[in-house]
Parts: sequence; structure tokens; C-alpha cells
Amino acid sequence: MSSNTAFIVGFMGSGKSSVLDLIKKNTEINTIDLDQAVLEDNTTGMESVEELFNRYGEEYFRIHEVKAFEKIFKNSNTVISLGGGSMTSISIKNTVINSDKSFYLENEFKNLWLNIKESNRPLVATGEDNVKKIYQDRLDIYKQCKNTIDMSKLSLEEASETIVHQLGWG
Repeated sequence: MSSNTAFIVGFMGSGKSSVLDLIKKNTEINTIDLDQAVLEDNTTGMESVEELFNRYGEEYFRIHEVKAFEKIFKNSNTVISLGGGSMTSISIKNTVINSDKSFYLENEFKNLWLNIKESNRPLVATGEDNVKKIYQDRLDIYKQCKNTIDMSKLSLEEASETIVHQLGWG
């Protein structure tokens, strides 16, 4: 793996895509959203992760997520935003936690739920209690990232600036 690949990790609603968009907008750093890469690689013609997830299921999505990740994670000077469940894949998790450039966007569940409860995300439809259990199950994995950014204390802009500063690429 290139030592110049960085990863943004976190639960649904943590701000991964928004932070990535700000990095893309405000710097010359190459950025890739893994969910978008899955959609671009997939031949089903699905236009959203939600649509792909609902039609073919989580297992199908995770298989294609790993394939897309394996294609893109070696890009140098690239920040990759992972989906909330990406770290449940052993190969993705091992790559990310062994990187000094992994950033976990941490937040309390109550804040994350406020961010996602009105969304069309497939897991949200299973209810708050189920989503909270998934969050709790994934916390230990997320916390293995080398860097943690407390999103309850920073704006999306501040989080993007923190990542760029820590990478030293901006």
C-alpha cells in the first residue's frame, strides 16, 4: 500500500462524505468516495448505494465494496472516504488500521441519529434501536484508526482542515 493513501472512517452521518467534499473543494488532493467507486464499478445501473443495497442486499454490496477498495487504495496522495460498514470487511479493516493516515470521525450516537433519521439509508429503516446496536458493534473497529477527530467539537470545515494539516499535503 502506498504510504500516501489516507482513509476517512466513521458511522453513518458522521460527515465522511462532506469532509471529503471539502478536502476536494479546498485542496488539490485527490479524493475518492468508496460508495461512488462501488456504483461506478457496478454494472447493474443502480444510481445510489441505497438502491443497490435494497435490490441486491448487504452481502452483494460488501463483495463489490471490497473489489472497488482493492482497485483504489493504492492511489498515492489520495484521501478515501469509506462507507460506514466498510470496516466490517477484514481486508479493508486491516489495510486501514495499519495506516498512520486513518481518521475516525467520532460522534455520539444521539448526534449521528439526528443526522440520519430522516434519510433513505437502508439500515435507518430498521429502526433506531437496531441502528444503535450496529453503531455499538462497530465502535471498537473504528477506534482502531490511528487518528480520531471529535465531530461533536469541530465543524465539517475544521475537520477537513485538521486532516489536511495532519497529512501535510495541503
